Amino acid sequence: MSRDYDEKRNFIRMCMDCPMIFTRYDGSVHSALARDLSGSGLGFVTDQALTLGEVLAVKVVPQHAVVAPLDAEVEVVRVQPAQPEGYDIGVTIRRFL
Repeated sequence: MSRDYDEKRNFIRMCMDCPMIFTRYDGSVHSALARDLSGSGLGFVTDQALTLGEVLAVKVVPQHAVVAPLDAEVEVVRVQPAQPEGYDIGVTIRRFL
């Protein structure tokens, strides 16, 4: 399948910019800002240093009821420093809860 546009992903990303929470499997709960969502993953910013391969439970409740809330188990696949402080996190959705 040939794609004649810049975005070569299988799923187009939807910008969100809404608050979310994630739970590490040690039971600790943290807040973050969901940046974008696709059919297979989620990007968010947090002050927590996460590890590649770490499994989290995420809950995103959009501010507008146009999109349904997201409850999912995810795996961390990208961790990059973010400005001014914090981390840009990329996760892949393993299963919906």
